[in-house]
Order: sequence, then C-alpha cells, then structure tokens
Amino acid sequence: MSRYNGMFFCDVDGTILPHGQREISPSFFSLVHEAKDKGYLFCISSGRFHLSLLPLFEQVENEVVFSASNGCRILYQGQELIPNHTIHPTDAEQITTSLLELGAIPLLSGKHAIHLPSASLKMEQDKGYLAKGFTRTFDVFSDIDDEILQITGVCRLNKEAILRESRRAWEDSYHVVTTGRELFDICPTSKGDSLVSISSHFGIPRQNTYAFGDDENDIPMLRSAGKGYLMGTAHDNLKKHEFEHCHDLVGSIAAIIEQF
Repeated sequence: MSRYNGMFFCDVDGTILPHGQREISPSFFSLVHEAKDKGYLFCISSGRFHLSLLPLFEQVENEVVFSASNGCRILYQGQELIPNHTIHPTDAEQITTSLLELGAIPLLSGKHAIHLPSASLKMEQDKGYLAKGFTRTFDVFSDIDDEILQITGVCRLNKEAILRESRRAWEDSYHVVTTGRELFDICPTSKGDSLVSISSHFGIPRQNTYAFGDDENDIPMLRSAGKGYLMGTAHDNLKKHEFEHCHDLVGSIAAIIEQF
C-alpha cells in the first residue's frame, strides 16, 4: 500500500506559472507543504530543460518530483528516479539538419546542457536562456558529447508548415507536440508516459492522480491521470477535449485535498 494518498502532476508555463510571470507564487509553495502534510506528492511536469526548471522551485526542490523535457529526465531529491529517455544519435542528427533546412532553430536538450548550432547563435543572442550558463554551441553534430533527450524546434516564422513537415517525418517514431507560440518538441516519451511511470514507482493508483496543463504536450498527461484539468487560458483548439476547466490552480488542488 502506498504511503501517499495521491499525486498532483502540474505543468509549469501557463499552469503553475501564468504567462508573463517569472516567479512562482508563494501560495503554490504553501500548497506543496500542506499537501505533503496530508499525504499528497507533487510532480512538476514541464517541457523545460531540467537546469532551467530547478531554480524556480528551490523552496521545495526536495519535496517534489521533477519531470523535465516532457518526461525524458525525471529527478527526485537530486537523483534520477527513472532512466533517461533519449533520441538515437542518428535520428537526432537528422532532425537537427532537417529543422535547420526548414528554417527553424533546433535546441537539443541533453543530460548536461542545451546544445545550440553555432549558426543560430546570432539569431538567439538576446534570449534569456543563453545567459543562464547551461547552453553550449556546436559547429557540427559530432561536436556534441552528450545524450540527447529531446529537440525543440524554435520557429520565428512559418511554424505551422515546419511543424507539419516534422510530424510527417518523425511522428511514427517520436512524439511531436506544440509547447508554445513559436515552439514544438520532438521527444521519445510523453508527459502521459511519465505520469504512469512515476505514479507506479510510488505505488499510487492512477485513479488517485490529478493532472493540470494548458498546451498540446499536456494532453497525454491529462488523459493518463485519474482526473485531468485543462487550464481556462488554454488555446480554444484544445478545449474540444473533454476535460474539466481549471481557472484557479491553487484553489482547485486545495479543494481536492480538503475532500479527504
């Protein structure tokens, strides 16, 4: 029998962290502590690279599970909880080349760094992630000494056409999902698979899991949970899915906890 009553799986950008905000609300951290006292565990589930994710949650970093890069890297109390999911190097090189040819900027999330083609550095030089110290550039793919977890296509123009072509080429082998206005991810697993693996690891029945998200990459997680909630700010084309809408993350989770 699990020592936990249930588990909350929460997306970050657009869910825990409303668009336009840079810091997590103190009320969320208080909620994590309250939930822990009542036997509930949290998973922070994001498409972000883990080193950009962890500092946001420093106040609770040893109390929550981190599922980064859409479930490719799962950490708990500083350790890998489940082995990393990776893209085969041959495929990773082909995806990188294809994205460059299509006019997108490929960001390769590895175990140790985000890898950016040197040719794209000038276009991205004003982006905040470059200042955080975990981005490395490469001239040719063979320069990369890292396992590749996922590849993000950054599309300053023509996102729909680039996404359509990438799906045609890769969706038989990988998950290809939008994660932002200019972004989509190509990855070997999904947030839904991550939910199943993590809840199983802790012995938490699926019916006692709750998931909250706002973008296409969150849909598998919402489907896999015992109860999935789509944020009210989600794009209209996602609201066709049959999920309860959530307009107050902290309030909704607090209400669930209070039921038991």
